[in-house]
Amino acid sequence: MISNNKVYYKFSNDKIQLVSKINPLNFKLLEYTIDKINNFIKNELEKEVSLFSDDNKVNFEYLKRLSIYNNGFLQFDNPSIINIDFDEVKFNEFFHKYIDLVIKPADKKIVDNTFSRIIKDTFQEPLKDIININYKVKKATIPNLFFDYNLDGIGYNGIIYTVKSIDLNSDKPIDQIRKDISEFESLNPRIDLFGESNNFPPNKNKHYLVIDKYEGQKASYKELYEILSGQKSSDCNYKLINSNDLKDVTSEIKKNNAHKFSELIEKNSL
Repeated sequence: MISNNKVYYKFSNDKIQLVSKINPLNFKLLEYTIDKINNFIKNELEKEVSLFSDDNKVNFEYLKRLSIYNNGFLQFDNPSIINIDFDEVKFNEFFHKYIDLVIKPADKKIVDNTFSRIIKDTFQEPLKDIININYKVKKATIPNLFFDYNLDGIGYNGIIYTVKSIDLNSDKPIDQIRKDISEFESLNPRIDLFGESNNFPPNKNKHYLVIDKYEGQKASYKELYEILSGQKSSDCNYKLINSNDLKDVTSEIKKNNAHKFSELIEKNSL
């Protein structure tokens, strides 16, 4: 930038560093060229700045020719006349706005932890010393169960309680969510058969699937929620509830003095 017989110039260090990463083998050539330009501006142009004044058309045309010349290592833009008197501050502002590499930090996705917080506060914490919380039902412990499965909670006292929460509004892939629901449906009949062998009537057991309404825009998630919420109770072996209803399940389990399911497993292993 040449203004009022003063020369302002600057190199974008961010762009230079970017080039060094893109083409490290030829970076030395770029450094050499930048150094030559830097020396020319300092030792020649600043001394002869009048050669590029408004009334000297020859050198302005020379700059135009530089922008047309395409065989060099560097490419030059067509020079422009800006009707502004520049000083150091204005030049730096202009450089930052139009020349420098301004990288905006990636927007951090705001994760809504409301669902998991409700599960923890209204179910897991109140029952952590009463029933099994975050319990893995292992295939070796339940007859005919051929997969391990993680439950939010499981307990028993005359009947068996199972609770599984799934957050549709999380980043969990839809296929994994479908798999979790399908395996929960497969787990419950096997839990019922296991309970029946311990004289628990299978039709009395209570299995809860905790899912809140999907609030996003993905069609596959919307469709899944509509299917789940549209099911009749007789069509599935669990009761669909939302996270706000979970406190009632917690109260019921406490009221019935439930025990840890793992204790029942241990009794059967003796």
